[in-house]
Amino acid sequence: MRFSHLLAVAVVVGAAGWILSGNLGDEVPAAETVTVAQQEEEPAVLTRVRVSVSRAEDYSLELTLTGQTAAERVVAVRAQTYGRVESVEVEPGDFVEAGTVIARLAPDDRLERLERAKASVRQYEIEYEASSELAEGGWRTEAAVAQALASLQRARAELATIRMDIGRTRIVAPISGMLETLDVEAGEIVFTGAGNALGEIVDLDPVTVVAHISEARVKTLRTGDEGTVTTVTGETAPAILRFIASTADPQTRTFRVELDVANPGHRIRAGMTASVRLPLETIPSHLIPPSILSLADDGTLGVKIVDDGDRVRFVAVEIVAAGAGGYHVAGLPGTVTLITVGQEFVVDGETVIPVHADGSADPAAS
Repeated sequence: MRFSHLLAVAVVVGAAGWILSGNLGDEVPAAETVTVAQQEEEPAVLTRVRVSVSRAEDYSLELTLTGQTAAERVVAVRAQTYGRVESVEVEPGDFVEAGTVIARLAPDDRLERLERAKASVRQYEIEYEASSELAEGGWRTEAAVAQALASLQRARAELATIRMDIGRTRIVAPISGMLETLDVEAGEIVFTGAGNALGEIVDLDPVTVVAHISEARVKTLRTGDEGTVTTVTGETAPAILRFIASTADPQTRTFRVELDVANPGHRIRAGMTASVRLPLETIPSHLIPPSILSLADDGTLGVKIVDDGDRVRFVAVEIVAAGAGGYHVAGLPGTVTLITVGQEFVVDGETVIPVHADGSADPAAS
């Protein structure tokens, strides 16, 4: 082979070896060239919330009603016979006992009629005795004796009537109470009849308090329940529920209730506004400030608490009463950790760092 041909072959082989040697020099194992980036997660920042431990206490539920005082009885003073008023013995505003003389009527001819009636009775008594004795001897018939007895009985009835009429010239108080009105003066002529009232007597002991209760609450009351009544003037007294209406008012759909209040000194007057408090059942409740109340997405009222795992929980509550220190609520456990500050920045299920009033945090969440 000629030298030129050998040289050409050598050049080709050398070039191929150079190219091949360069590619192989760049190759490395796949395990060394593939790397997986493992970025370390940064810890989440937990929200700090102010908390307070609350413990349930027994709370007596009360039903509060607004009512009005009323007299136990209002009785009209009436004359039971006709006549001229001779004198008036009392004045409006006086307290009178039952039977107290309020006014006197002039007797007129009643005393003369009384004497005639007495004389008639004596006459017929004599005639009856004589008839009876003659009948025993056979000189009088039984019919004659019966007629004499009838005459005697009529005379006695007339005597009783005139005596009753004389007694009625004393117009007396039918009941004990305050003489509210007296519309009669000496010299006036009075008559009997339903429309001829001379005045009114008001019985204020006990005084009655009338109130109305809703149909939803009426089932919670029973006659005999004890409560308290406070008038607009500040008078407070114990009361006993004596009456609950069986039929609701067709306009207001409320039921009338009446309470008796002892009123020996007549301090409580009729027609005054009164507040009625009736205790109901006793339930466990928590006293919370209004500021910690929250609303769920569906509008449910509740509070946010922290559980044992420092997770936020929304708990529905029911306001049972408003007090000087906040609201009494039901629906919470006996002991609970309430979120008092920061509840608007956390959601149900979120882990938080609870900070107590003394500044200490739950170590588990720190």
